[in-house]
Amino acid sequence: MRLKKSILGAAAVCMTVILSACGNAGGGAASSGAALTAAASASTQSSVSASSSMEASATSASASGTQNGGDIMKNIRVFTQSSIKIQDGSKAIYIDPFQMKEAPKDADYILITHDHSDHFSPEDIGKVAKSSSVLIVPEGMASKASQVGSSVGSVETVKPGESREISGLKLETVASYNISKQFHPKSSGWVGYILTVEGKRIYIAGDMDATPEAKAVKCDVAMVPIGGTYTMDAKEAAELINAIAPEVAIPTHYGSVVGSPADADTFSKNVKAPVKVEVILGK
Repeated sequence: MRLKKSILGAAAVCMTVILSACGNAGGGAASSGAALTAAASASTQSSVSASSSMEASATSASASGTQNGGDIMKNIRVFTQSSIKIQDGSKAIYIDPFQMKEAPKDADYILITHDHSDHFSPEDIGKVAKSSSVLIVPEGMASKASQVGSSVGSVETVKPGESREISGLKLETVASYNISKQFHPKSSGWVGYILTVEGKRIYIAGDMDATPEAKAVKCDVAMVPIGGTYTMDAKEAAELINAIAPEVAIPTHYGSVVGSPADADTFSKNVKAPVKVEVILGK
């Protein structure tokens, strides 16, 4: 675009010189030359203005595309089972930290979906927590959360179906439970979370089946369990993803405590386009 402006400017200068020379040949020609020079100058300015407008529009569109369709995956990690880290700018958010190999102690927020030992692990909370960390747990876990009270700055409780802002973190909670199994009863009040990061809604489902509440979720990224036994299996999880149609689906809860790495392949094969499956567990 800048090169185009320079060429147009040079052309205008050349035309002005030629017309001025013609004008020196006679009074009538001079008058005509002046008029032509003014017209050429106006045309050039119009072209440069249009070119500038096109460049500004292209820049704006590019920026908008980066903001709206940016690579949210760079902000998400799945360690083991359903142990997740999401980076939101300078804020580190952990969900159900479990079997952490390192102790970064950088968590601004720690979200727990329910009280099973592969989701609520005091040892692993201690590895990621710092003195100002906010621990967020389902309401029925308030007493259990006291086990790690000295590791964090504060503890907050939530219920299913809420939309809250807790210490600067905006979140929604979704009921997380089994329909045909008794491992995660609805009466326990356990939750999944929806977080908004860089304009994208990220759904972390927790341990559950394809519940009516899950089928009603609107999100850009869905992180769902696929290991079976205690949750949906890979095919059931794929059916849920096809129903809610996020941009990206990330399988969790397989390959260690329950399920196998092959479950990710089954899940991927059964998720329909245009949904993109990202298998990032342990990476």
